[in-house]
Amino acid sequence: MNSQAAAKDHRPVYIQIAETLRARIVSGYYDDKVDGELPLAGEFKVSRRTIQQALEILVQEGLLVRQHGMGTFINRKGVEKRYRAITSITEGIIGQGLKPEFTVLSSGPAPATDDERAFFRINPADQTYRHKRLVAAEGRALAVVETSLNLKFLEGLELSHLSQSLYQTMRSQFGRTIVQAEDQYIPAIADEETAELLGIAVGSPVFVAIRRATDQTGAPIELSRIVMLPVPLDISIRNVGFTRPKQEELTPEAREWTYTVGFGDFHR
Repeated sequence: MNSQAAAKDHRPVYIQIAETLRARIVSGYYDDKVDGELPLAGEFKVSRRTIQQALEILVQEGLLVRQHGMGTFINRKGVEKRYRAITSITEGIIGQGLKPEFTVLSSGPAPATDDERAFFRINPADQTYRHKRLVAAEGRALAVVETSLNLKFLEGLELSHLSQSLYQTMRSQFGRTIVQAEDQYIPAIADEETAELLGIAVGSPVFVAIRRATDQTGAPIELSRIVMLPVPLDISIRNVGFTRPKQEELTPEAREWTYTVGFGDFHR
C-alpha cells in the first residue's frame, strides 16, 4: 500500500489494506496461503486487530478461507467466481497454440492526450506510459498495438524490453488484473506506416480495435488501439470480470448489449 496514496485516502485503514490484499489475491501474488497476521501487521505497520478486520472482509467476500490452527488460504473457486481476467491479444494468440513474437517500436512516458485524460481521469499536466509494439507469430506480422497506461497506478513502469504479455506483467509487478474491458471494432484501411509494419499494401483492409480496460478495483488502467490483419472474429455473448447476473435481472438494454469480442482466429 503506497504511503502517499494512503495519506490521501480517508477510508478506514483496514479497508485500504483489504483492497491491497484483494489485488494481490486476484493477481496471483499468493500461491495458496496468505501471510500470517503478525507479518502483515509488521508490513503495514498496524495492529494485529486491523489485519484481522481486513482479512475478515475478504473471508466474507469468499476470496479467503480460514483453517483453524493452519492459517488463511486462498479460496480459488471464490476468486474464479468473482474475478475473471480479460485476455490480451498476446494471451489470445498463445491460447490458439501459437508463439507470439514482439518488436517494441517505442516505449516510455508521454504527455496525455485528450482521450487519455478523459478516460484515466487525470490532470492536463499528467503523463501516461505509451507503449507501441508489433505482434507477430510464426514469422508473420499480425497486429500493431499502441497502448496507453495509467501511471497513477503503475508507478515506475518500464516496458522498453517487454517480451511477454503486458497483462501478465501488470499482474506480477503491480498486482493489477484487467477484469473489465470495452472493445470497439472498426473496419479501416492501412496507412503507409501500418502497411509497412504488417507487410501489406497501402489501403488494404484492416481491423482497428479500441480497448478501454479497468482493473479489479475499478481503476481505469489501459487505453489501446490495435490495428490487426482481417481475421475471422470470435464473438461470444457473455459477461466478464464479475459474477454473472440472472437473465431476468438484466435490463432490456443490458440483455441486448452485454457481450465481448475476441481478437479472432490468427491461424490463417
